[in-house]
Amino acid sequence: MKSRISNRRASAILLAAIVLGGLCAAGSATAQGRPIKIAVVDLDLVATQSSAGQALRAKFQEYQREAQTELASRQEIANLIRQRATEGAGALSEEKLAELQQKYEDALVDLRRLRDEKQRGGQRLQQEGLQEIEKQLAPVFEKVRDEGGYDLILNNAPGVVVMANERVDITQKVVEALNAAG
Repeated sequence: MKSRISNRRASAILLAAIVLGGLCAAGSATAQGRPIKIAVVDLDLVATQSSAGQALRAKFQEYQREAQTELASRQEIANLIRQRATEGAGALSEEKLAELQQKYEDALVDLRRLRDEKQRGGQRLQQEGLQEIEKQLAPVFEKVRDEGGYDLILNNAPGVVVMANERVDITQKVVEALNAAG
């Protein structure tokens, strides 16, 4: 599952470069004299490993199963119309054959429309679910930041974080805090 979080990687790269550049220029300590504490979190893993993310995945999979069932049913209708047209090619009048061909083409158009509608519906379901997880994450990040004393938390996305030691990765803490909050 990809979210708006993943879609914002380009701007996040720029922001991370600016922030990290500023941190490097400022030295390794803040005005309070303590070292800057930085952590990274993999937001995609948070979205997939949290109970909210797993519930969204289950809801999405159910939606896909229902959509596939409906699409298969419509495909079967189209196939039956085509079969009638093929079997009756020699016995039916040209008018009746043309009517069956038109019904078959209409069934295919209906099938394409339904497929597109279901795809948009699935994307909307995913997007809304990920937005809800993002809303839940705001207070969780504040809590994790305050408890861990972090000055900066970065998304551990390729291109944003070039290299990070495992001890600065707080993904599991965020997943646990999000699960506890939900």
